[in-house]
Amino acid sequence: MSGPGQDRRDLEGVSRRRVLSMTGAAVGMAAVAACSGGGTNAVPKGDVKSLELPARLTPKPVDGQVLSSVADVPAAFTRYPTPYRTVTEKPGSGGTVTTFQITYTPPPPADNRWADELDKRLGVQVKPTLVNPADLAQKTATVIAGGDIPDLFYLNTATGQAPAAAQSVLQGAFTDLTEYVSGDAIRDYPNLALFPSYAWKNASIQGRIYGVPRPTPLLQSGIPTLRLDWMRKLGMRQQPADADELFALLTGFTGSDPNGNGKKDTWALSSLQIYWQSTPILNMFGVPNNWRLEKDGSLTKDVETDEFEAATEYIVKLWKAGAFHPNAAANTYDQQMALWNAGKIGMSGAALNTTYVRSVPQIAGVKDWSTDLGPLVPPGHDGGVASLYQSSGIFGMFAIPAKVGNSGKGKERVKELLRILNYLGAPFGSAENTFLTYGIEGWNYDLAHGAPVKSTNAGRLAELAGQYFCEPTETVLYLPGPPNKSVTAQKQAEKLIPRTVADPTVNLISQSSVSKGPALQQNLNDAFVGIITGRKPVSALKELRSQWAGQGGDAIRREFEQSLAKSR
Repeated sequence: MSGPGQDRRDLEGVSRRRVLSMTGAAVGMAAVAACSGGGTNAVPKGDVKSLELPARLTPKPVDGQVLSSVADVPAAFTRYPTPYRTVTEKPGSGGTVTTFQITYTPPPPADNRWADELDKRLGVQVKPTLVNPADLAQKTATVIAGGDIPDLFYLNTATGQAPAAAQSVLQGAFTDLTEYVSGDAIRDYPNLALFPSYAWKNASIQGRIYGVPRPTPLLQSGIPTLRLDWMRKLGMRQQPADADELFALLTGFTGSDPNGNGKKDTWALSSLQIYWQSTPILNMFGVPNNWRLEKDGSLTKDVETDEFEAATEYIVKLWKAGAFHPNAAANTYDQQMALWNAGKIGMSGAALNTTYVRSVPQIAGVKDWSTDLGPLVPPGHDGGVASLYQSSGIFGMFAIPAKVGNSGKGKERVKELLRILNYLGAPFGSAENTFLTYGIEGWNYDLAHGAPVKSTNAGRLAELAGQYFCEPTETVLYLPGPPNKSVTAQKQAEKLIPRTVADPTVNLISQSSVSKGPALQQNLNDAFVGIITGRKPVSALKELRSQWAGQGGDAIRREFEQSLAKSR
C-alpha cells in the first residue's frame, strides 16, 4: 500500500465513542529534540553485529498453504484457508489504548460496527488518530513534539516518509523493546514470531529494536502490475526481452487503443516520480538500489552513476513518445489509482499481490484477474536479466512511547500492548486476520466459494479505515483464479529473489539524512521531472549531482560509510 504523492486531504472522522485527534501545525527538528530531552536522553547504541533477532517460529500447516524451501520467499495459498483462531484470550485488560495510524482509505463513519467489534475482541477501547500519508511527516513531528505520544505509534523511519521518526527514537522518545522480543522472548507473542527475520533486522535502529514492524515482501520494489490483456492486444505473449521491446510495449499502450473504445485515452504510466513507476527502468539499466557499496567501502549514490543517466535518457524518450499520462508530473497517489481502476493506465506502480489483496474496486475492462493482470519483470536493457531492487521488507513499525515503558507499571503495560500487537499481527487466513482485513462477515464482506469478498457498500468499507496495523497480509501470495496461480507466482519469486540487490544503508541512521535527506530527495525528484519533461537537458544531471553532494549528500555519504565500517 505504500505509494508516493498521496492526496493531502485529511482522512478524519469520528466513530462512536472515538475522537480521531489530528494536530495541524508543523514543527521543526528543534521542537522534536526539546520534547524528548535533546541529547540528554539519547538512547544507548547497541552493537549492530551482536543484535539477537527474534527467534522465528515455523508456520503451522494450514489448508491451501504452500511453503517455499527458498529463504524469504512468501508462502503461497491455493485457496483461502478456513479461518482458525490464533489468540484464545482477549489481549487487553480493559481501559483505553490510543493509537497513531496511517490510513489510505476514506474517513470512517460515525457509527462504526467494525471498530466497536475491534474493541470487544481486543478487550480495550481503541482511540485512534488516523493520518493521511501526505501529512505523515508533519503530524509525526507535531505529535512527538507535543509530548503526549499515543500508546501504539506508527513510526516510519524512511527518510522520505517521516524524518522526525528516526530522530525521536535516537533521542529516547520510545521504549526499547529488545528485551521483550529478541531471541526466545518473542515466543510470548507467537504471531509476531512468524514475522520474517529480515523485517525485524531492517526495523532495528542502532542495534536495538524499538517497534513491531509491518512486514512487506522483499520483492515489493520494481515488480509492478501489468495489464496482460492489453499486452496481448499488441500481439505480445511474452515478457519484454530488452529495452526495445519494453519501449514498444509501453508506447503501444498509448497508441493502439488497448481498451477498444476508439479514443486516445490510455497511457502506460501515470507518474514521473523518480522511484515509483520508473523503478523497473532503473532496474533494467542496472542503477544501484539507492547506494552502491564499492569494494573499498565507499558509497556511490544512484544519481551519480552512468547507469542512472542512461535510464534517464530512456525515460525522456518514453515521455516524448506519449507513454506517460499528461499530468504524470503532478498526479497524486489517489489520482493514479483512480486512473488505474478506470482502465486508463497499463501499468500500476503497486506490486501485484498488493493489488489483489488490497484493491476494492473492479478495474475497468479486467474480466479475469488471473489472466488479465500479471507482474512486469524488467529485463536487462540489452537482453538477459536485470538486477532487482530488494525492498527493506517493512513499511514502518508500531512503537510504544518511553513514558509507558518508564511508568510504575511499565513492563506490564508494555507486555499488554505487545499482546495487542500480537493479535493485530495474526497470520493470513486466521480468524483474526480475516476480521482485520475484511471485517465482519455478512456486513463488511461475504463469502463466495470459501473466499471473502468485500462489500460494495462504500460506508461499510469505510469502517475499515483504522485497519492498517502490523498485519503481515502482504507477505503471502494469494491470487484469485486457478489454484496454481499463487504457486506459479511463488516459483517465479524463487527465481527473482536471488536477483535482488539490497540497499546497503537500509537499517542505518545518518543524522544528516534525517535533517537534510527529505529536502535533497525533493530536489532530486523535482530536477528529474524537469529533465524528463524537457525543461532541462539530460546534461543537467552533472549540475544536479554537484548540488546534491554540496548541500548534504556528501555528509550523508560519510556518515553511512562510518556506520558500515562499524557494522562489518
